[in-house]
Amino acid sequence: MALLANKYTIALAAVLALLASIWGYGRYRYHEGVTDTQTAAKIAAAAQYADDVARINASNATLQAKLKDLQNEQPKIVTQYRDRVVKVPLPRDCHLDTDRLRNIKAAIQSANTAR
Repeated sequence: MALLANKYTIALAAVLALLASIWGYGRYRYHEGVTDTQTAAKIAAAAQYADDVARINASNATLQAKLKDLQNEQPKIVTQYRDRVVKVPLPRDCHLDTDRLRNIKAAIQSANTAR
């Protein structure tokens, strides 16, 4: 009888050890999956960040080019307008003459083109 009890005790201990190892392996795989998911989320966030940085850099380059074009155009327009103001001052009735209006429209057109 004692031998039989030892068999069942050993078998019960083996089954419990097997169940404990299965449970432990399941926990291990679960935490491994959580870590993989977190890593994938971090990689996706980094890729999105890199895309955003590239897009912003491209927009910045475009803006810098347009600003440079506008800065190159501005001195000519300002000089033309100032020359016109000196040569022909604004009349008393404050109507713009055609040359002054043309210079203002050119400045506006230049600014709109730079957008």
